[in-house]
Amino acid sequence: MEKNRAIYKLSPLWQLSIIGGSIWGALEITLGSALHNLMVPLVAGTLLAFLGVFTVSVISANDIRRGFFWRAALICALLKSVSPSAVILPPMVGIMVEGLLLEAGVLVLGTNAFGLVLGGGLAMLSVPLFKAIRLYMLYGQGIVDFFMGLISQLSKSNTIVITNSLIYTVLIIYLILGFLSALIGFSLGKKNSTLTSSQIELTIFGEKGGTIGIRNYFLLIIHLVALVAYLTYASAMPIAIAILSGGVYVLLIVLFYERPRRMLLKPFFVVPVLIFSFIIPLFSTQIALAPVYGIYIFVRAIFVVVTLAAIGTELAKPAVSQFFNRGFFSPVYYASSMAFNALPIYLNVFKNIDFSASNAINNIQGVIRNSSWGGNRPIIIITGGLGEGKSTYLENLINLLGSIKGLTIRGFIAKGIGLPPLRDGYTLKVLPDGNELMLCRRIAACGLPNKSFEFNQEVIRALTNDLMAIKSDEILVIDEVGRMELYGEVWAELIEHHLTKTKNLLVFTVRRENLMHVAERWNLNDAFVFDIAKTSAEVAAKSIKSLVLSYNLSGSR
Repeated sequence: MEKNRAIYKLSPLWQLSIIGGSIWGALEITLGSALHNLMVPLVAGTLLAFLGVFTVSVISANDIRRGFFWRAALICALLKSVSPSAVILPPMVGIMVEGLLLEAGVLVLGTNAFGLVLGGGLAMLSVPLFKAIRLYMLYGQGIVDFFMGLISQLSKSNTIVITNSLIYTVLIIYLILGFLSALIGFSLGKKNSTLTSSQIELTIFGEKGGTIGIRNYFLLIIHLVALVAYLTYASAMPIAIAILSGGVYVLLIVLFYERPRRMLLKPFFVVPVLIFSFIIPLFSTQIALAPVYGIYIFVRAIFVVVTLAAIGTELAKPAVSQFFNRGFFSPVYYASSMAFNALPIYLNVFKNIDFSASNAINNIQGVIRNSSWGGNRPIIIITGGLGEGKSTYLENLINLLGSIKGLTIRGFIAKGIGLPPLRDGYTLKVLPDGNELMLCRRIAACGLPNKSFEFNQEVIRALTNDLMAIKSDEILVIDEVGRMELYGEVWAELIEHHLTKTKNLLVFTVRRENLMHVAERWNLNDAFVFDIAKTSAEVAAKSIKSLVLSYNLSGSR
C-alpha cells in the first residue's frame, strides 16, 4: 500500500486560490443559475464576470501574485460543474478565459494595481467576445447574416460602418466595467486588510492514480470528434443530411444522458432557441427556403448544446477525473477536492443574495473578512485522512502527555461505531473521567445536501456548557472539527467561545481535506500541525510538552 501512496505539498498560493475560487464558484452557481433563467442577453455573464473580477481583486489586493488568478479561475470552473444549469461546459471555459486574461494584465504591467486593473478590463472584455463566438458555434454564418441584415434595415445606410461603431462602443463599455470592478475590489481590499496566504503548507496523502484505460475515455473522444466534425462540415453538407445527422446524434445523447434530457424538457430554454432559429433565415436567405433553413439552424444549435453537456458529463466521471490525480495535475486535483468540500459553506452564504451588485459586493466582503480571532496561544491540530486513525493517535498522545505534573486535559475523543469509511455512528469518550456518551447515528449516505448523521442535541448542549467553563490552566481537546463546525453547528459555539473569550491551550483533530478551511475560518495560520502519517505520537508529545511548559512559564494567560 505504501508504494501506492502519493504525497503532495499544497502551497499557500494554492490555498489562497481555493478561497478565491470557492467564493467565485458559489456566486456562479447561486446567482448564475437564477440570472441565466431570466434569459436576458449578456446580463448574467456581465454581472457574474464583474463580481468574479471584484472577488479576486479584493482577495489579492494586499499581495498580488502571478499565478493566483488562473488558479482561482480553474477552481471556480471546476466547481461550476455542480451547477444546476443544464449546460455547464461553455461557462466553465468562459471563467477560465477570464482568469487567464487577469493573469495577462499582471504579466504585462506587473504585480500592482495597474496590472490588476488592466487584467480586470481584459477579463470583462472577454464576455461579449465569448458570447459572439458561442452564438457563431450555435447558429453558424446565419447569425452574422441576421445581425447584418437587421442593422441594414434599421439604419438604411452603410451597414459596415454602423456595425463597426456598435462593436467598438460595446467593447469600450466592457473594458471600462472591468477597470471599475478591479479598482473597487483593490480599494476595498486594501482598506479592509483582507486575506493573506495561509502559512500552513498542507501535505496531502492519497493514492496514486492507476493505469489509464482508453475505454474510459472512449465516449469523451467520440463526443469531441463529433462536435468538431459537425461544426466544420455541417454547412458544406446537403441541408437534409446535416439535419438528419445532427438530429440522430441529438436523439442518441438525449436517450443516454440525463442532464441534456432535463434541459430539453424545459420550455424556457427550447422555445427561445426555436423562435430565434426561424427568425434568422428571414434576414439571411430566400423566404421560400426559410422553413428548411430554420430547421437546420435549430438542429445545429441543439446539437452543440447537448454535445457540450455530454462532454461535461463524461469529464465528471470518476474514471476520467482520476486522470488528474497524477504528476503535473496533482495540485489541481487536491485543490479542487478541498474546494468542493468548502463549497456548501459559501453556497449557504449566497443562497438568499439579492440580485444587485452592491448587495453581492457586501456579501462577498463579509465572507472574505470571516475570521474571528488572532491570538497567540498554542493551538495544536492533529490531522490525517478519513479512517487513518486520528482518534487513536490523539488517545496515545494524551496518555503520553499525562506525565506532565499538574496538567489537566478536558474534552472528548470520538469513537466510531461500525466499520470505516461509513461508520454507523459515533460515541464520545469524555475526558478525563472516561464516561461514554452517544453523539450521533447515521441516517443517510455521505453527501450533500442531506446530512449524514442525526446528532444528540442534549449531549452537545451539556458538553458545550460544561467545557465552556473549564479552568484557565486546562487543555481543551475536541475530536473532531469538520464540516459541521464550518457550517456553524455541533461544536462551533464551543470553538468560538474559547477562541474569542479564553486563552486555554487547544487541541483539535481535523481531517486533512478540511485543514485549510478550518485554519482560514478561525485564522489559525500559526497553529502547530501534526500529520499522523508523518509524525509519531511520541515525537508530537515531546513538542507539545515543550509548548505547554513555555506557555505556562510565559504567563500568557
